[in-house]
Amino acid sequence: MLNWDDLRFLLAVARSGSMSGAARELDVNHATVIRRIRSLEEQLGTTLFERHGHSYVITPAGQVAFDAAERMEAQSVGVERQVIGQATALSGRIRVTAPEPMGRTFLLPAIREFNQVYPDILIDLSLSMRSYDLGMREADVAFRVTDNPPQDLVGNKLATIELAVYGRRGDELDPARVSGVISIEHLLQERVAWEEAWFPEARTTLVTDSPAVAADAIKEGFGVSMIPTAIGEPDPELERLPDIPVQANGEIWLLTHLDIRSNARMRVFRDFIQEYFSKRVPEIMGADIPEHRPRRQSA
Repeated sequence: MLNWDDLRFLLAVARSGSMSGAARELDVNHATVIRRIRSLEEQLGTTLFERHGHSYVITPAGQVAFDAAERMEAQSVGVERQVIGQATALSGRIRVTAPEPMGRTFLLPAIREFNQVYPDILIDLSLSMRSYDLGMREADVAFRVTDNPPQDLVGNKLATIELAVYGRRGDELDPARVSGVISIEHLLQERVAWEEAWFPEARTTLVTDSPAVAADAIKEGFGVSMIPTAIGEPDPELERLPDIPVQANGEIWLLTHLDIRSNARMRVFRDFIQEYFSKRVPEIMGADIPEHRPRRQSA
């Protein structure tokens, strides 16, 4: 009978395309991955991967094994989710994922207060612009920017993300005179072509996937950028550009998987965060901008 642990190595190599990538994912050394793949090939009597330079390409036989392993993985994770969903103790770990800007402006203060109320629950926080797979238990709870949450996830809408163009306070903020712009990959998802609309003559000076880095780059003099108002409004070193409207860019949802929604520690965390957020939306999101009009520049 095949060892499920060996199949984990097959999945990791196929998904990463390399032995070293699989080693990083599984937190083992390179030699261990090679040994486990060879062991699996010996058990099955066939070659699972072909090496092309530094990459490993799955063979047809390997693909059959990969598809079967994925089904086993999904079943195993499903059992785990259902068991965890029945837990009633207010203790243990909650893996939380959120877009990087939220950790900076909101989640750390919220988690600090949560820890004071529930000291036996440990929050494991991952900040990333990518969407973690809750169905595969990459995380337990997700703050996700979406207008249409997946059907296997449940939760509540917390707020609408607002974006505005900011420059360094004290610089020339006339849009016609802006010479540099900072682009943020994946944030706007082509919804708002703000660079072309407002700064067609400006040069792109930096591309980043981090709104927080973009805010820092504004302060370093790279130019202007469209960033979340939750970052821009509270920062005294940033100034919102006049005459450029604030843009809505999706909703923030607090989500968890259907199978673990009844888990006691997940439930109290969701309830706490929802209440915390509802009291502080204007402060956190910069949502108190009057009618989304540009604020006046300081004299």
